[in-house]
Amino acid sequence: MKKQLFAGMLGIFLAINFLGTALAEEENASTTDLQIAITAANFVATSPEKENLDDEWVEITNKGSSDVNLAGWTLADAQNHTYTFPDFALAAGAKVVLHTGEGDDDIENLFWDRSTSIWNNSGDLAVLLDPEGNMVSQYPEDEA
Repeated sequence: MKKQLFAGMLGIFLAINFLGTALAEEENASTTDLQIAITAANFVATSPEKENLDDEWVEITNKGSSDVNLAGWTLADAQNHTYTFPDFALAAGAKVVLHTGEGDDDIENLFWDRSTSIWNNSGDLAVLLDPEGNMVSQYPEDEA
């Protein structure tokens, strides 16, 4: 009887512990998402645009205190041109600039490797989505 009572209590303890951990991880994930934001953009490349596509860029900042892997996150414009982030860890407090043109990715710069412009010179909307498709940030912020 004592063994059954102990096993039952142990089972309840483990279930409560697992539930608490799952809820904490969910809270941390949503808090992390709020820390990633589009903080600047330049939608107009120097003319001739086709030769200066790296002048089109979007800056993404990790305002949080933990590194965030952006693998599977996407950035899209109003016409649904979509960039999917590779396995890329954005360090806490760091920024990365996503350029439209071609180049070699590093910890501060990513490249879409496009041969044509993406962003509208008259203004555009950049939308950042997490891997589940939740909108995390948009630029400019006041667009709907």
